[in-house]
Amino acid sequence: MVQVASKTSSLRKFFPQLVAGFGVTMVLVQLGISSGWSSPYLARLTAPDSPLPLTLDEASWVASLLNLGRFAGAIIGAMSVNYLGSKRAMFMTLIPISMCWLLTILAKSASWLYAARFFGGMGLGMTYSSFPLYLGEVALPEIRGSLVSLAACGGTFGVLLGSVAGSYLDLEVSAGIYLAPCLALMVLFAWLPESPHHLVKIGEFEEAKKSVEFYRAGCQVEEEFDAVKKFVSNASTETFSEKLAEFRQPALIRATILIIVLWAFMQICGFNSVLFYMEIILKQGQSHLIEAKVVVMYVSASAVLASVVSIIMIDRCGRRMLLIISSLGVTLSMAGLGTHFHLIESGYDVTDLQWLPVASLFLFDISFFVGLMCVPSAVLSELFPTNVKCIAACFASLAGAIFAFIATKSYQPLIELIGQSNVFFMHAVLTVLIVPYALICMPETKGKTLQQIQDDLVKR
Repeated sequence: MVQVASKTSSLRKFFPQLVAGFGVTMVLVQLGISSGWSSPYLARLTAPDSPLPLTLDEASWVASLLNLGRFAGAIIGAMSVNYLGSKRAMFMTLIPISMCWLLTILAKSASWLYAARFFGGMGLGMTYSSFPLYLGEVALPEIRGSLVSLAACGGTFGVLLGSVAGSYLDLEVSAGIYLAPCLALMVLFAWLPESPHHLVKIGEFEEAKKSVEFYRAGCQVEEEFDAVKKFVSNASTETFSEKLAEFRQPALIRATILIIVLWAFMQICGFNSVLFYMEIILKQGQSHLIEAKVVVMYVSASAVLASVVSIIMIDRCGRRMLLIISSLGVTLSMAGLGTHFHLIESGYDVTDLQWLPVASLFLFDISFFVGLMCVPSAVLSELFPTNVKCIAACFASLAGAIFAFIATKSYQPLIELIGQSNVFFMHAVLTVLIVPYALICMPETKGKTLQQIQDDLVKR
């Protein structure tokens, strides 16, 4: 009976946070779908019998504009978090995501798809500027890392859905299916309370207490409320320029550089090349063991499993160790792809090595989604004081957008310039640099409160 009562108490304690985490995860599913959309549909839209024919250059822009829209979304998202709060900012992300699917349904030419992908990118940038902050503010330390990883897992599951649907459904049908959940998520986020941190920041103390009572059910409300007030102290009196001036502090300079570098590494490790061009990579790699679109689905499914593992491991192994393991796996997978294409370029018969690009892609997705996908978001939610978190998230999202756009748009030109094998070898070299960087520069935040993390940064 005692055990049953304890489990019931734990469920009551964490349930509201899990509801918030579920909502965020479903938004990330939408973003994952928009990312996984490219691999099957670009292959179909560039085919001779395409109902909406695209040239290779137009297909490159369709893939790249997702990340260009992300740049604009990062700025809008940061402003939304600062002035509206992280929960309302999450609600706002659903507007451009819905526009993405609506324009896809109506698409009659490449221009419609350009606009759709740009809006999808805006939703992506807005979400990554807000969701780590929202979960960081409403979740208890025991499950904070797991909730951020769960959200990342939602993105991975969305990639799988996008890959499967893109292989079997028409463009308009799949977009209509994706649009419906956006409306349901708007209802959910309209119902959820704003985070107590933002409400304290704007002086809404009674509403902030109610928010604490909702999100921290079963905890000592007064103690939690006092902790929130301490953490948010004086934030409401600062202007934007004063907040920017705080980034001159050594602790915040270190934290900002760390976050920007982590988000840059996330994009330049080869993720965009693999995600958007996986089916094409398999065909160019002369791998015919399994149909390319089927391999894409299996690889995406393995990424979902890896994301589930990351939810369990991130609060056990810690952020740093998970990032190192992930980086080594990605490095090995990029080296495998580089080796395979080097053999093709050198004129070798790779019939007996058809398994190598398939195995490399499996290793890439598993390794990436175990750590590189979730750790930067988890660390972002933990390193910065509330009053400057929105600016820090904007910096991170802008860095991610810039490097993602460069990596996506430069993929085809780089292949023509230095060869496909050298492009993959370049990704391998860049990714292995994460290991010494994590060992030397990255603090471990596992199991610490936000205040303890701030105290540690000041001591460093």
